[in-house]
Amino acid sequence: MRNQRAVSAVAAVLLSLFVFFSFFPVLIMLLTSVKSRLEISLGIFRLPTDIRWDNYGRAFRKVIPYTGNSLLIAVAVVVGVLIVSSLAAYSLARYRFPGREPIYYSIIALMMVPTVLVLIPMFKMVAALHLLNSYWVVILPQVAGGCVMAVFLLRSFFAGLPEELFESFRIDGAREGTVLRSLVLPLSKPILGTVAVLNFNTSWNDYIWPMVTINKESLKPIVTGIMSFTNDYSSDYGPMMAAYVLASLPLMLVIGFSMRYFVDGLTSGAVKA
Repeated sequence: MRNQRAVSAVAAVLLSLFVFFSFFPVLIMLLTSVKSRLEISLGIFRLPTDIRWDNYGRAFRKVIPYTGNSLLIAVAVVVGVLIVSSLAAYSLARYRFPGREPIYYSIIALMMVPTVLVLIPMFKMVAALHLLNSYWVVILPQVAGGCVMAVFLLRSFFAGLPEELFESFRIDGAREGTVLRSLVLPLSKPILGTVAVLNFNTSWNDYIWPMVTINKESLKPIVTGIMSFTNDYSSDYGPMMAAYVLASLPLMLVIGFSMRYFVDGLTSGAVKA
């Protein structure tokens, strides 16, 4: 009994330290975002005595256009991935046709291809299609890349649904589109939420591809657009940190409100597997 309590106490201490050191940089960023240059020069670990909320005002005016671009791109990517991957996964899970397994394993094999390896061919492709400096140059490749993992997760989930449910719908005369819309998708909300969160996070944090394909300032997403703000305020860390806080706020809100679906989707996927 004493050994178990000792192990539990040590585990609690280690987890507390892990949480503290994980959130410590975030705390420093929040404190720095409301400091003046003078207080920052006195030490980054000092508590602010004169809170400078105007740092957020200066950062907000610069960051809000980039945030709108990122929201537009991320939402379009999530919707596109959910539509394409749901149709593909349903066909691969519930239909039997020649070449089904080779097609599925070919899709899964794409997970082993590093993104950097296809960067140059993708750039040449979008340049030939005249998509550079547009929202589509980011949306379409991210949808294509996100569908790989999404098909893998959704196909496993769809294949694990009871066949009796499909038979009852078909006996009532429901077509395949009705079965997918009225049966499969409502039962798949947890795993769809997981796919949505993963792709929203990936799209929001994507840096390399938007950097090489979008040069127009008005179209840049937050991750690349904020770099120009950083260059303008390279010696003023207060507004710079405020911009980083504002840039991460939408992502934290999305993950916070959808965490329940994300965890349920991972759990249900593990049970199905």
